[in-house]
Amino acid sequence: MKIQDLLAIVLLFSTIGLHAQFVDDMESYTDGQPIFEGHWTDWGCGGGPGCALMSSSVQARSGSLSGFRPDDGTTDPVLDLGNKIVGLWGLEFYMYIPSGKGGSFDLQGCVPLQAGEWIVGNIFFNKENTSPGVGFIDYGHHINDDETFFSFPHDEWFRIVMNFDISGGISLATWQFNVDGVDVVHSGTAFTNDGGEIPTSLGGIQFYSHNAPYEFYLDDFKYKNSLIEILAVDDHTLNSKGFSATPNPVSVFLHLKANEMISEVVIYTALGQKLTTYKINSVHNTIDMSSYDNGVYFLKVRINDVLGTVKIIK
Repeated sequence: MKIQDLLAIVLLFSTIGLHAQFVDDMESYTDGQPIFEGHWTDWGCGGGPGCALMSSSVQARSGSLSGFRPDDGTTDPVLDLGNKIVGLWGLEFYMYIPSGKGGSFDLQGCVPLQAGEWIVGNIFFNKENTSPGVGFIDYGHHINDDETFFSFPHDEWFRIVMNFDISGGISLATWQFNVDGVDVVHSGTAFTNDGGEIPTSLGGIQFYSHNAPYEFYLDDFKYKNSLIEILAVDDHTLNSKGFSATPNPVSVFLHLKANEMISEVVIYTALGQKLTTYKINSVHNTIDMSSYDNGVYFLKVRINDVLGTVKIIK
């Protein structure tokens, strides 16, 4: 075997090995204690309270625990994504931001973190509590017209998906960023900042704690060496409740059905604009969509204590 072939095999196992993938529902940690193990690290501040992500029972999307990032100005947890330079990688997690609070995180090109590797800039949610329900990516440069804005809900869990195509190497890498079922950055977008700078690798995510009012909760992480489907019904929530929305595409009446009570349905445009909220409180219901324009819509469905999103075509 040629030495370059051996090196290629070593590289392959180092970048797409099974140990690089994880599922984390946050239930294995201890309530009120720092999370500093496995894929959770920090930016060199010691791994204790006031530094690492904290386990919390205040909010949880599933089970009884989530990860809490306070607004103390010192907490600096890092999610290690393995310094990937080749392959297809998908990351999914859920975020909860209370009213009157905001959030932020950024993608880093190397873990352990090194200064100057902010890949696509900072991702803000309700920055400085001046824009409730609105987030944006600043791309690491001055605030300008190149910012990408998006919407998100307060006081409920919402899904974040990031897909990374590094199959052609890090210099040709592209990514996709989706918040609450709506693409903020479309698939195929260069994985660089707006200056075109190429990162060292897909290193990790820094959830640095700015001062008040930035605090939020994290839960149900999934990281795998394949892309994550975005538009499908979330099988962790809606499919598990026997939910269906038919016919799809729909022309006039959309029939909703589940094995448990559907408490609420909110309809959004493809751009994330909220249109209508229906209070249902039944296991089945019919929505008249005859007045809606033709196009793509997202239904955010609450069934008892779970929430999921489904794409509808009119």
